Amino acid sequence: YTEAQGARIDGIGTQMHVTCGQTELNNIKLMFQNLAQTGKLVKVSELDMGYYSAGEGRNLQTEELTKEQHKEMAQFYEDIIKAYFEFVPASQRYGITQWCPQDSPKESSWRKGEPTGLWDLDFYRKYTYTGFARGLMISNGIQP
Repeated sequence: YTEAQGARIDGIGTQMHVTCGQTELNNIKLMFQNLAQTGKLVKVSELDMGYYSAGEGRNLQTEELTKEQHKEMAQFYEDIIKAYFEFVPASQRYGITQWCPQDSPKESSWRKGEPTGLWDLDFYRKYTYTGFARGLMISNGIQP
């Protein structure tokens, strides 16, 4: 519609505030395929992640996550990044921005107290850092 009105659009940005345990990887893959079919540049402009516990029926707070749940989040980051590189051709990739470098503080207005970061609040690397890095490395032919 916008282009039909004479505007030039050369790229699409997608905010990806995903939730491990709730957001479906297959839907993300389909989104990347659909975006790539436009022929335009594709940018993941805001990638962050929370963790949904079906048993609790809510997103968990950082201190509630188990080591295994942290590892699930790391794997989900890796899978998302690999999907971007798999489905978006190199000529259309405009980059990935990780939205929350640190976990969200309890007083934050964004995902209050959630494990959104690649680092914790004390700047220690988390499993998610490794998953994010592995996704980038593997997608670029580097074996971690």
